[in-house]
Amino acid sequence: MYVVALDRDTNTVIVGSNEDVFGTELIAEDLNFITIDQLSDPLVVLAKVRYSAQESEALVTPLGDGRVHVKFSQPQRAITPGQSVVFYEGDIVVGGGIITQAFK
Repeated sequence: MYVVALDRDTNTVIVGSNEDVFGTELIAEDLNFITIDQLSDPLVVLAKVRYSAQESEALVTPLGDGRVHVKFSQPQRAITPGQSVVFYEGDIVVGGGIITQAFK
């Protein structure tokens, strides 16, 4: 069993199987871009949500309100609100942000 979600309103811990902790999309904010001034168009990058994870191709789309939508080409393990997502072009860090929402 794995913790797959927390519901603070009802003080509930939701558990599931290993496959339930994988997701393909997230919303991030508190963005910091290093190689560009700001993201105005969708950008294909390599991204990762855990230090030990392998980078995976993702499409980063600006939402126009200081947030981005990130859609991975392959499911990622344990996309967790409050943690960082980092964007790369090859070995160069493009930027990153703080995950606020995760989707299956």
